[in-house]
Amino acid sequence: MRAFYLLFSFVFLTCIGMLHAQNGWAEMSAFNGTGRHHPITVANGQYGYVIAGQAGFAALNLDDVFRYDAASDTWEEQGAFPGGGRGYGYGVNEGDNAFMGFGSNDSGYPTDWWRLDMATGDWAEMAEFPGEGRNHPAMVLTAGKVFVGMGSNSSGNLGDWWGYDIASNTWSELASFNGGNRHHPFYFGIDGIAYVGFGHGNSQNGDLTIYRDFHAYDPGNNNWTQLGDFPGEARVAGTQFAAQGKGYILSGDGDDHGPLDDGEFWAYSPESDSWTTLPAHPGGARWAPGSFVLGCYAYLTSGLEGVADTYHQDLWRYSLLPDCGCTDASAVNYSSLATIDDGTCCYIAGCMQESAVNYNSEACFGDGSCIAPILGCTDQGSEFFDANANTELALGGPLSSTELGAGGYHFNDNWDMLFSVSEPTQLRSVDVLAESAFALVLYIKNSAGTTLFQESFALTAGWNTLDIGVEIPNGVNYAMGIDGTNDGLFRNNAVPTGTYPISVADRMSITANTTDEPQDYFYYFYRWVLEASCSPLSQVSNLEANWRLYPNPSNGAVVMTGVLEDARLTLSDMRGQIIWSKQLAMTGRDRLLWPGLPAGSYILRIETVEATESLKVMMR
Repeated sequence: MRAFYLLFSFVFLTCIGMLHAQNGWAEMSAFNGTGRHHPITVANGQYGYVIAGQAGFAALNLDDVFRYDAASDTWEEQGAFPGGGRGYGYGVNEGDNAFMGFGSNDSGYPTDWWRLDMATGDWAEMAEFPGEGRNHPAMVLTAGKVFVGMGSNSSGNLGDWWGYDIASNTWSELASFNGGNRHHPFYFGIDGIAYVGFGHGNSQNGDLTIYRDFHAYDPGNNNWTQLGDFPGEARVAGTQFAAQGKGYILSGDGDDHGPLDDGEFWAYSPESDSWTTLPAHPGGARWAPGSFVLGCYAYLTSGLEGVADTYHQDLWRYSLLPDCGCTDASAVNYSSLATIDDGTCCYIAGCMQESAVNYNSEACFGDGSCIAPILGCTDQGSEFFDANANTELALGGPLSSTELGAGGYHFNDNWDMLFSVSEPTQLRSVDVLAESAFALVLYIKNSAGTTLFQESFALTAGWNTLDIGVEIPNGVNYAMGIDGTNDGLFRNNAVPTGTYPISVADRMSITANTTDEPQDYFYYFYRWVLEASCSPLSQVSNLEANWRLYPNPSNGAVVMTGVLEDARLTLSDMRGQIIWSKQLAMTGRDRLLWPGLPAGSYILRIETVEATESLKVMMR
């Protein structure tokens, strides 16, 4: 059985270490933040940024900033956006400079205007916009200016058009858009011309107006020209960008302001005023996603996938040119077919799966060498030596908040995660992602409802490691959950079909949640750390169902609950020396005190006429 498990895990780890490619799109690393719509997305030659936006389920205006490094496919959270939390804002970029603003916050429609130096991460507040604040305008950077117009606010749809001169840090009002007031259009800039079209206009005779027209603005002449209509369905609320002399539009809602049939992807050629279709992005169409361009690649992130009712924080990549790749022959990912270097050259190959026993944190190219963990005693001098084991400590379960798909912060303490244990194993810790600082109680119960572990934890905003250190006997339907007021813990709300059961090394299996949709959600608990040491471990016995000990680990004071008839208890150190003993008959609960013991591991032995059980206990 162990040989089969090792083979299966090797294949599994090898596969998930590779990019998930679909129809030319490749799934990259997701950022560890809240799923959102209307993110501000910009990029320079090295980094892509996801800034602010609105958390959909809570309608929370966000101010967080995440920076993506394409070379390492990693994200890093930066300092907060100095303009404060906002949704429906937009940004544009040229070189290392990104300009952004507009949208709405808790006070209305701000008119502040910001520049981000993407090379240094420095922010500067620029000249305030002199017109009306607004949500989701068109915003185009071309010909040395940022052009902004249309959008909507409490007065309705707008049709004005403004220019921001980067060199002089000044705004001026320009010729208004003459195609009809609207919000959430598509737009991009090519060779000094701004292109704008589609979007949501004013209702006509009570009917919804979604446009499919397309227009060009010439800054030199300060005038608008109507171009040919878009050949596909009218649309609104997607994302867009320009690259290599073409404009691109991606995803969005259709002519009924419901999701398009799929994540449509179109390219516009200004020379011929024509459109061509490209492969749709994976999954359903998205309302208000974001996008940016790095080198040869376009990236898609965030947005609401309406059919799945999911707000994303993922990242997908599409190559805009067929001959991009690593051109350095000394790199481990060298491509002989590439003629344009895309900046992805990597020089260290190794296992990139963090839960593998041979994980290489410096590797940037997976070489298929990952070895799955097999827990057990690896000390050949120990009487508990396991010849099949390759580690005494293993990491498993979902390793990030994005591994199981989209999610968000949840404010309920009614639901648990269920798991099974194949042989007695110590659960060292789990991680939780908290929206803010608050306290909670974590518990673990067996299938009969008996508490194995219960302890309070004070959380800080962000990731928290909860030290548990309790041995769990082999069994099924263990429950891990929380008590108290949940002020926001992250959960996944659209777990892909077939994900459960989720293996945690070769000892545990996360099987379901306790809602009426047990396979659709994953609650709170990430990065499970397991230990199988070279010491006696308890087995399931008649005693196990009759009593429980907590907290474990402890500071020397524990509570024993349940029923024991004339039992002898002894506590020994790891050398086998008895340091405490007690004869106990108990119905209900008793308190055991072990003051002054040094921190470390001990063995508690419980002997009755019927059975004997040993439990590893930890002192802090």
